[in-house]
Amino acid sequence: MKLSRTGWNNVIIFSVMLFILLINTTNNKLFPNDDEKESAQATILPAQSVILTLSMHFPNNTQVIFERAGLGWQVTTKGVILSFSDQQVEQIILAWQQSEGLMQADDIIIDEQLAIKVNIATAGGAQHQNFMVYPLNDQLLVYKQTDNLWLAFPVALTKQLLPY
Repeated sequence: MKLSRTGWNNVIIFSVMLFILLINTTNNKLFPNDDEKESAQATILPAQSVILTLSMHFPNNTQVIFERAGLGWQVTTKGVILSFSDQQVEQIILAWQQSEGLMQADDIIIDEQLAIKVNIATAGGAQHQNFMVYPLNDQLLVYKQTDNLWLAFPVALTKQLLPY
């Protein structure tokens, strides 16, 4: 059986297409996308959120409220004396906006009386976002009530998110 020149061209074209298809499928199996790894992480707030008010209610009836006042921040405290520089306040706000934590299972059971209740109002947000923060010995757990989502952070991030 002899093939003409166009027949051989068709054989070569289909062979190359099959070879490319084979490489693509084996490449995806050998080197999976990093999207699956990143999906296990989430930020506390949506990207590009602008915080207007950040209030923290501690279990011992103390309270710290950060409110945007023009270009700076106004800090109001109840039951605790804290003095922050503008730079320290900006670092706390940036930590809340940009920190990424590992998503956890939904069945975490912790005493709610130990929680630090955090309420955040963002620009353009229709409602406040409520969080329960649990500083533990080995990690920091944040429960995002609006999304029913648990996030775990390294214990070192506690000093960046909480002002005590």
